[in-house]
Amino acid sequence: MAKASKVKEIVATTPNKVGMLAKITNAISDAGVNIIAISAHTMGNKAKFMIVTEDNQKAMRALRKKKLIVGEGDAVSVTLSNKIGSARELANKLAKAGIDLNYCYGSTGNGSESLMVFSTKDVKKAIEACG
Repeated sequence: MAKASKVKEIVATTPNKVGMLAKITNAISDAGVNIIAISAHTMGNKAKFMIVTEDNQKAMRALRKKKLIVGEGDAVSVTLSNKIGSARELANKLAKAGIDLNYCYGSTGNGSESLMVFSTKDVKKAIEACG
């Protein structure tokens, strides 16, 4: 069964330049903060990073010191079994509940659990649908 919870996600907007992932991960790591999940994409000359950490406030202070534009938003974090069909089952539950996703990202790692993070306008309904 999926375990879903509301999380705060850092959203950092940067120039679309080589080395921005290094700049972000260096700043967060140097602040002593662990990254739980990260995703990034580009939009023309800008890049957008979505990051879930163990201490968003500390991570955001570190990113701001590097002159990066950062904010924080709500997201849903779902821990799934790391097995064939887990993502499918979750996706079907969300679709059946009429949950419109803005984006999602995740990782299976190498253990018995996988992680999916997604953004939606109705976090509460999405968490209920994951159960």
